Amino acid sequence: AGGGMGGRSGRGGQRRGMGFDTETMARPQRLEVNATVGLEEAFAGTTRVLQMEDGTRLQVNIPRGVTTGSKVRMKGAGKDPASQADIVLNIEVEPNSRYTRDGDNLRVHVPVELYTALLGGEVQVPALDKTVALTIPAGTKNGKTIRLRGLGMPHLKNPDGRGDLLAEIDVQLPANLSAEEKALFEKLRALRAG
Repeated sequence: AGGGMGGRSGRGGQRRGMGFDTETMARPQRLEVNATVGLEEAFAGTTRVLQMEDGTRLQVNIPRGVTTGSKVRMKGAGKDPASQADIVLNIEVEPNSRYTRDGDNLRVHVPVELYTALLGGEVQVPALDKTVALTIPAGTKNGKTIRLRGLGMPHLKNPDGRGDLLAEIDVQLPANLSAEEKALFEKLRALRAG
């Protein structure tokens, strides 16, 4: 990705009469470039290499915690000091198939067997950097959200701090019940009705 690096009027600081085009010389042109990153890259931080028109290759560091709309600035890039431009990367974070982002919080659907939701138990929940065990209380309802503190995205201005992971419980009904299982559910229904 590259862009024009000359002055805005095309003169690029050439002489105008006896003086210089001071507006172009005093204020380098700003070059805006769009950059798309994945959620994992936004979590860990990443780099992008830009190829400039003057042949310069620039590596731009994208910090942890960026979100769509974040701007990453790099001052005075280019070989020729007279034509150096400030580069601004406009960040877009791609949607992720597993996580939904809400600010620095992440939301994830966690499948839980009916028996575990009814009786309680433990399930594994994937965070971006590790998997954690989550205790499911007995009688947990479908759609309940359990907050796992500090397992979300890094804060852009304070990458040591993190948002939360919101685990939304998705109770899974058993499929392909055996005759014995159906009989047990019938018995349970009769007990509940009795």
